[in-house]
Amino acid sequence: MSGFTPLLFAYVFTAVFLAGIVRGATGFGFSMIMIVLLTLFFPPAQVAPVILFWEVLASIGHLPFVYKQVHWKSLRWLALGVALGTPFGVYCLVSIPVDAMRLIINAVVLILTSMLYCGLRPKNAPTPPQTTGVGLLAGVINGASANGPPIILFFLSSPLGAAVGRASLIAFFLFTDVWASLFYWQQGLISLDTIIFTLVFMVPMFGGMWFGNRWFSTVDEARFRKVVLALLMIISVVGLVKAL
Repeated sequence: MSGFTPLLFAYVFTAVFLAGIVRGATGFGFSMIMIVLLTLFFPPAQVAPVILFWEVLASIGHLPFVYKQVHWKSLRWLALGVALGTPFGVYCLVSIPVDAMRLIINAVVLILTSMLYCGLRPKNAPTPPQTTGVGLLAGVINGASANGPPIILFFLSSPLGAAVGRASLIAFFLFTDVWASLFYWQQGLISLDTIIFTLVFMVPMFGGMWFGNRWFSTVDEARFRKVVLALLMIISVVGLVKAL
């Protein structure tokens, strides 16, 4: 935190607050926004654990209000895939050079958010092996702290409904982030600075989530989702340009 200038502090504060609004309204998008915005100024391996802790805290605060709407049957198969894929994702995070990791993260976010924006939907309900495969891809991406796109696509393309999908995403991200944090700790990516960074910006995160929660029952969710995904694509393009 000693390296923060007032301008950088304001930038991170604002980014966390806006990402919190998105998280509160939709149940997703926080880590995708934050990994792209923060890696413009920080190495991925430095901010990935911080984003992970923010996601855990957000899910703990959110889950009690949506617990009954979670689709637990799908989450079992998704969790199996994530458990297998996360260690490889963490290995990539610590082994791949910083600029290459930025390039990969932003490219993955751009491709998958573009698919979501275009309304890509499977013709049939996914089988358990296919659901596990989605979880495997999500685990690899989660290990690199770009948590979300495969699982968001999975639930947005399902007939479960917006409220069930939102609740399931919140529960799922809590599991994936706790699981990934164990491997981050093993790789020595979590330090006192990580904890301080996390705690300092908890206020804007929860403030943003409070606003997002209030909006969820009043805004046109389909239109809001389009705006969020368009924003993610723009941010990803900026990140790609910087990585190149």
